[in-house]
Amino acid sequence: MSNILLGQEGEEIANNYLKKKGYIIKERNFKRKWGEIDIVAFDKKTKEWVFVEVKTRKMDNFNKIQPEEELTPEKIKKLKKIILSYLSLKGLEQSKWRFDFIGIEKQNNRSQSKIRHYQSEFLEYD
Repeated sequence: MSNILLGQEGEEIANNYLKKKGYIIKERNFKRKWGEIDIVAFDKKTKEWVFVEVKTRKMDNFNKIQPEEELTPEKIKKLKKIILSYLSLKGLEQSKWRFDFIGIEKQNNRSQSKIRHYQSEFLEYD
């Protein structure tokens, strides 16, 4: 499976997971020239806009890198720029929002995936 297909599958898993948790999915793959955010959702419970980055990894004997390891300070800085652009474009500058991260591990011989959802975990980077 190519990295692109694996990423698309992971985003679909995350999308369905968020829907089951009661989130309203507003947009997927919001792109700007400097990058994209995977999922834009609204959390009905907290009344917050939620910007979700999804990283999916196929875990096997050769790959031991966790999805969380790919969320670097540089990546977070780009994501925040995209988020602020989205809020401005949609006239939502005064709205409550947060950045979430979903890490997905696909296991070689299992149909289920491990999903780890981090809420507002990575906002300390400037």
